[in-house]
This record gives sequence, C-alpha cells and structure tokens, in this order.
Amino acid sequence: MTQRLYHQDSYLKDFRARVTGVDRWKGNPAVVLDRSCFYPASGGQPSDRGLLEGLPVVGMADAGGRLLHLLEQEGLAEGQVVDGRLHWERRFDHMQQHTGQHILSQAFVQVLDWDTVSFHLGRELCTIDLTGDALTPELIYEVEDAANRIIVECRPIRVHLVDAGRQSEFPLRKPSGRQGTLRIVEVSDFDFSACGGTHCRSAGEVGLIKIRRWERAKKRVRVEFYCGWRALRDYRWKNRAVYRLSRLYSRPDREVVEAAMERMEREEGLRKKLAEVQDRYLDSEAARLLDGAAVVQGIRVVRRVLTGMDMKAARELSRKLVQDGEKRLALLGLEGESPALVFARSEDLPWHMGNWIRKAAPLIAGRGGGSPRHAQARGSRPEGLAQALDDARNRIEEVD
Repeated sequence: MTQRLYHQDSYLKDFRARVTGVDRWKGNPAVVLDRSCFYPASGGQPSDRGLLEGLPVVGMADAGGRLLHLLEQEGLAEGQVVDGRLHWERRFDHMQQHTGQHILSQAFVQVLDWDTVSFHLGRELCTIDLTGDALTPELIYEVEDAANRIIVECRPIRVHLVDAGRQSEFPLRKPSGRQGTLRIVEVSDFDFSACGGTHCRSAGEVGLIKIRRWERAKKRVRVEFYCGWRALRDYRWKNRAVYRLSRLYSRPDREVVEAAMERMEREEGLRKKLAEVQDRYLDSEAARLLDGAAVVQGIRVVRRVLTGMDMKAARELSRKLVQDGEKRLALLGLEGESPALVFARSEDLPWHMGNWIRKAAPLIAGRGGGSPRHAQARGSRPEGLAQALDDARNRIEEVD
C-alpha cells in the first residue's frame, strides 16, 4: 500500500521512494511506489504530473488501492530507489480551485440554500452543479461577496482525521458514505467537507473567486468559476479587451458596452436601408431584363451572365423575374473564380429546374440541385458558363 504523502502535506514537492511494483495501465508503463506525493484523479480534481527519476509522469490511476504512476516510457525497475518531483504550478492551481470550490459551495448554501451536486476541475475552468433554478447578477454578486469575504479574512484550512462513525460531530455540508477513517477538510468556522483532495493552508491563498457564467444543465444550475491565478489571467485579457474597445470607441471603459450597442443599432439601420436600396435595384434590373428578353416557343427567356453580384442577390433576382408573370424562364450565370448557375421558372411551366441544373452543372465543373421552380449550382470552370446557359435555353422544347 502506497503511503500518500499529500494527505499529510499538500505542499510537498519532492520526495524519495522505492518502486514496489512494475505494471502497465491502458497502454502506459506504470509503477507503484512505497510512498508518493502524486495525487490521483478523484473527487473532480485531476491527477498530478511531474517526474520520477527524470521520467515524465503523464497520469495517475488508483486501481483498488494501488497507486499507479503512469510513465511516458519504461525505465524503472522493482526495488529501485527513485526521486520524485511534482509539477508544482499544476498542483497549486488545483489546490486553489479545489479550496475555492469548497468556499463557493458553502456560500451558495448560506446565501441561497443550494447544495452542490457535482464538481469538475477542468484545464481551463471549473464548474459546480447546484440544486437551484436560476440566477441573477445580483444573486451572483451576493454569493461572490460571501465567498470572497472568507478569503479576505484568511480563514485557516484544517484537516480532521476521524472515524466515519463520528462524522455527525461535524457540521458536514454533505454526509459521507465512506467507512473507516474519514478525512474532513475545514475552512475555519465556515465549511466542513469530507474530502481526500489537496487544499491550501488558508483561504487567503485562494486569492479570488469569480463566477464566470451560469446555465441550466440536466435540471440543475451549472456555474463556471475561476479561482486564484486563473481569475487573474482571466481579468488581464478582459481588461485589455475593454481598454482596446475604449480606445476604439473613444469612450470611458465603463461605457464600451453601450457604445457597442449604439454602433450595432446604427449598422442594423444601415443594413436595412441597404437591403431596401438593393431590393429596388433588383426590381429595376428585373424589369430591364424582361424588356430585353427573347421569346422562345412563346416563353419569355432571360439568359444573362451577371457580374458583380453574389449568389443571394442572383437568387432574389431570379425570383423577381418569374414570380409575377406567366411563361417566364430565368437562366442566370455568375462570373468569378467560383462560377454559379441560377435557374428559375414561372409556376405555369412544366420543367423541373433541379433536373436542369444537375445537367448543366458539369459544364462549369460543379454540382447543384434545387426544387421544381428554383435551382442553383456552383463550380470552378468559368469558361463553361455560356455553354451551360445555351444548352439550358435549347432544352425548352424537351419534356422532363
């Protein structure tokens, strides 16, 4: 059985141990030590990383009480004495997040009477799922204030090792179903939780707790949050972004959201005006093309290669050409590196434009499809546009 040094001292970074077993775990070489300060993934907290005799430890596994150290490569033998070293920045980050979670969970209990159902400590952010319905900014701030007040007071963190039968002597946030010796982590006079994870010595080392956002998830409230250095890094990029927006809008930083909304409203107004202008232009263009359209077999056919128009505008133009009249056929081509075809017909004509476009598309080295009345295709061979339109016009006498 491995002596778990992290239970006695979460700040232990280096240690010496003896290899008591050599194994493999999910494709990785693995060793068991007689003592270790490497924490295995448990209780929502990821496992530690580091070095054993210079070999990278890429993960940990707790296999029926056997603490397996997963190595990047083989190289250790049973009975060998090895030096171990933690990736300390990773460990301390986990300590800040995990201790912060204890404090935040208790803050939710005291402010809203919401229990924490689960905790996840991710590489980028942390989440807790809570037995609640919804949050508002005001409630979030109240919970944050309650949590950060504990940090400002630098409440000490204590560990109590007691028999599980005595857990009722402690005001546990959540009773434990474990048997034997129970490890209770206390945030002084604030939170008591049965937990085997690694934690800071005092709440002050958590630095800061900031709720990022919340959402509904599986009939619970899921809260994303940062603690400590993560919160500082998050603040840094957001502060930089607000500063740049303040310079961009020439407004104080507290007014950049209003400035952005004002600009969006102005841009939306311009988009509407542009759409109105474009619609009038397409009406005019449709009338002009219809005036010059050829009549084939009693059908007014608009065959035209368009320049400077995108696919959306071409589709709208084709609709305007055929929607308000009988015996009308629109055969449009779009020039460019990605040439396109747009076909449309009036409701009274019998042809299926989707079939027509599939026959024409290979001429522009493309593919397409559509409905009986409207179809389109894109390709890569601009020189085939004219032939594609001519072949379609010559198909008028055919029957689908």
